[in-house]
Amino acid sequence: MYIYNLPYEEREKLCQILDKENKWKELGGVQMKYDQTTLDQIARSIKKCSSPTSELLTIWGHHNHTVLELFVLLNYMRQQEAMKVLKQFVDKEYHVLIHDEITRKPPIEEKKIKNLEHPNNYDGATEKILNAPVFSKYPEIVSKENNESTAPPIPLNVGKSKMITVSDISIVAESMGGIPSIPYEELQRSTNNWSESTVLGKGGFGKVYKGTWKCTMVAIKRLEQKDNQPGYETEQLKQSITELHCLNAYRHDNILPLYGYSIGGSHPCLIYQYMSGGSLDSRLRTNHPSMALNWPSRLNIAVGVARGLQFLHTNMIHNKPLVHGDIKSANILLDPNNQPRIGDFGLAREGPQSHYTYIRVSKIQGTKPYLPEEFLRARKFSTKVDTYSFGVVLFEIATSLPPYLDKKELLRDYVINYPGDVMELKDKNTKDYDECYRGILEVGKMCVERWAKDRPEMVNVLILLEGVSLKQ
Repeated sequence: MYIYNLPYEEREKLCQILDKENKWKELGGVQMKYDQTTLDQIARSIKKCSSPTSELLTIWGHHNHTVLELFVLLNYMRQQEAMKVLKQFVDKEYHVLIHDEITRKPPIEEKKIKNLEHPNNYDGATEKILNAPVFSKYPEIVSKENNESTAPPIPLNVGKSKMITVSDISIVAESMGGIPSIPYEELQRSTNNWSESTVLGKGGFGKVYKGTWKCTMVAIKRLEQKDNQPGYETEQLKQSITELHCLNAYRHDNILPLYGYSIGGSHPCLIYQYMSGGSLDSRLRTNHPSMALNWPSRLNIAVGVARGLQFLHTNMIHNKPLVHGDIKSANILLDPNNQPRIGDFGLAREGPQSHYTYIRVSKIQGTKPYLPEEFLRARKFSTKVDTYSFGVVLFEIATSLPPYLDKKELLRDYVINYPGDVMELKDKNTKDYDECYRGILEVGKMCVERWAKDRPEMVNVLILLEGVSLKQ
């Protein structure tokens, strides 16, 4: 059940409890991670003779949070009375969190909620989703002198053996609502028992299969364990939870839809819309003339991806943007009409608050040819990382060259430093539309400026691309 579906009577009882002694402030500030400006705005509702808790729940509910999420946050606060109000709206397996009504937890139920009841034991894996999209429970350290904020990314230590498990994905997905759990056997049948003939692609996580589920073509990402890599499974599960959160919280025409998840079988799986047009990477480097992209399609793809990225950057929850962190042509998928969708949100994380230019992260992740110098060298993370990556993608769209050239030279450097006429770099398999080619290339150059401050935000990139001419 979503917050906004909570019945009036129970909502009123909850508000009365949390309004007392300003308990709502702890809920909003400590648990939901709203900043002081937002809390001050909510506090003004008292002067209007309305409940600040009700205002807080209204704001939080706008982002599709659920009653189960609230129930868990109240447990962190030890607000047993408030939890009892919500008890009837959450599954019975979570009722054991209300301590004074039990004498001893049944072993099975205790195992199910272990990570929920003891946040120090799960290192924030569930917190990352339940406080969506706040990925950290730890306080952010802010320095105004150097205009940066420092925060741990997702507080998961993959070196620990007792960290995040398959059951965490189930708990997270149940808490968000709207994402169906699909039996593993159904997926097995839909892929002809995971036949190699249905494999669409392979990656560090495992394989992606093509299947038919509910009379619908789907893409199934099956996570595979690697016994020789300690912590590997934990890292993959962590990224899957991140992806579950992102694809549930950020829905847009240019973002790949998630249809469901599967837990309990031999391998955890995520199920997506099948994109029959393939990846942008494969279409730019295809040997089949019928699959080659013309210039109107290339520009349309560039505009669509820019529109999706600016949505992530500007649809700020808790005054923070979401940065994809791994924008590349392989993660841009096309439908039958070559409309693009951004996929693979496993490395996504929050960017800095609006009054800071970047945060400093503890771990560098992503694909090197697409990452800017300030991130690779100084671990400075911001929306401008996505802008830079998108600039490299624009160079690929314009030239059909790979991000790494034969001599291990980066495509970005090759284009920027090209000594001759840039028209010589235009994809030889395309004709006409020289102005379109030049326009895409010029916007790409703006996006890959060396200094982050010189790169445009994605909103402006979108405007620039929408102004590119398709004159032949």
